[in-house]
Amino acid sequence: MTQPTAEHYDVVVVGGGAGGTAAAVGAARLGARTLLIERYGFLGGAATNSQVLAYCGFFASGETPRQAVAGVGQDLLLQLQALGLPIAPIRSKSGAWIILLEVEAAKLAFDRLVLAHGIELSLHTRLVAVQRQAGRLDALTVADHRGLREITAGCFVDASGEASLSTFAGVPLSQSGGPLAHLQPASMPVRIGGVPPGVQLDRPLMAELVKRYNETAEIRIPRDDGGVLMRLPLSQDIWWMTMDLDTDGVSGPDLTRAETRAREAAWRFVDVLRQHPGFENAYLLATGPQLGIRESRRPQSLRDLTADDALTGRRDPLGIACACWPMEVHEAPGRARFVPLGGEGFFDIPHGALQAHGVANLRLAGRVIGSDAQAYGSVRVMGTAFATGHAAGISAALAAGDPALAEEEAVTRVRRALAEQHALI
Repeated sequence: MTQPTAEHYDVVVVGGGAGGTAAAVGAARLGARTLLIERYGFLGGAATNSQVLAYCGFFASGETPRQAVAGVGQDLLLQLQALGLPIAPIRSKSGAWIILLEVEAAKLAFDRLVLAHGIELSLHTRLVAVQRQAGRLDALTVADHRGLREITAGCFVDASGEASLSTFAGVPLSQSGGPLAHLQPASMPVRIGGVPPGVQLDRPLMAELVKRYNETAEIRIPRDDGGVLMRLPLSQDIWWMTMDLDTDGVSGPDLTRAETRAREAAWRFVDVLRQHPGFENAYLLATGPQLGIRESRRPQSLRDLTADDALTGRRDPLGIACACWPMEVHEAPGRARFVPLGGEGFFDIPHGALQAHGVANLRLAGRVIGSDAQAYGSVRVMGTAFATGHAAGISAALAAGDPALAEEEAVTRVRRALAEQHALI
């Protein structure tokens, strides 16, 4: 049953991944009473619910790493460091810089960061409906095992990844699900145990093993070279990302099909891995609670980012976040291309990309921000999500305090608050 009296907050954030957590912290630091809603029993987003165990987008590509994201993102990295995780970036085989993670360390680091700021946290909670009128959101209805409850706020932030809040609110979508060929495929990263320290992967041999397997396989390994295999820093588990598959990313039946197939594939693929010297005793240690969804729905903003922004490395003197990851576009399972960013190797994200089209008190964060399909390949990653979430939370707190705040003044105040909170803009 629904509680008769609505709970009221200054800012309500839907989604507890990198973008949502940064939004909640950014808002709380301005004194906003903030509620963070997350459907799982832990925070962290794709890092913890899908085992995407690498932070991309903190550092620009190049021979040496250049940090592009700090602020709340840096605070989270420091929480990880306090738990013993090395946070110095390493160079991936794509040439970009990443930070490797551990699932349990990430869960605790997110908890500590959020709870230290007095944010009201509601785990195991799902958005089920909204009330909207006259271009504004009035309230959300959320559900947990106890039942339904109504929540009102001055401003809301959609950091749900799948644009759930924006969809309920009727925001026009740039990507509505469409033919699967137009969506980047999902992945199911897995962790592998039983591989002794010091064992190195022989790439040519792995490619040959994959080729032989695929000749007769019912479920093929989509990445011809075997995909990403890296040793995690604390557990020494092997992190393996080679299972790509198509899904709309939002419907229960389609996710069920994709995830059951991915789990079946994981067991079969480990059998192939055991044929590699040193991997004879490898075993499947863990799959994540869900697939890693790259793309599902993209709500329209007041100023959607474009491929041209990325290709030219467009700078904006009024930018509120920085994107530095190449345009990583997965055109089909096992087939990805990395398009370098122009200019200085990064581009600025304007405030308008965080403002939902047609809903004045709704902000967008993480991979929900306004973007075309190509630029999305850059801004969807978790490092950038910390930056856009941080800005979205500050923007939401300011809007909750003064709904009539003019855009020019709002941008000035968002940038000032970001600087005070040690963000890089």
